[in-house]
Amino acid sequence: MTEQTPVSFYDEVGGHETFARLVEVFYDGVAGDEVLAPMYPDEDLGPAKERLLMFLEQYWGGPTTYGERRGHPRLRMRHRPFHVNPDARDRWLAHMRTAVDALDLSPLHEQTLWDYLERAAHAMVNTFEPTGIGTAADGRDRGSLSVTVRDDARP
Repeated sequence: MTEQTPVSFYDEVGGHETFARLVEVFYDGVAGDEVLAPMYPDEDLGPAKERLLMFLEQYWGGPTTYGERRGHPRLRMRHRPFHVNPDARDRWLAHMRTAVDALDLSPLHEQTLWDYLERAAHAMVNTFEPTGIGTAADGRDRGSLSVTVRDDARP
């Protein structure tokens, strides 16, 4: 009896080509999204695409390039400078849903991938302030909402 090496999710769904397609379709949607696109500081989305591709490949059992180049993912820490509210999360998920659907995976693989993406998106929410309020992608306060206390409102 020969011992077989377990096949990773990465290999089961088609490896690099599948994840590259997921990332490409996802960022096609992000590029035109008025809330998400400004969160990406690079002129084009190439560097973000590369990071997401490396991360997803490593997470699902593919090459470990992400860890070799960037270290531990620390997703919440890396997303902290950005205004990730429920609106941004939902937009991210909508674009990712389109991307997952484009892969035509088996129902089990599709659900496994989607479950992870949904949980990850919910975990990245770091504010409940409406879109346009809070810290911009460049780390500067947008200053779009000012709060003043009237003298007659003080105790």
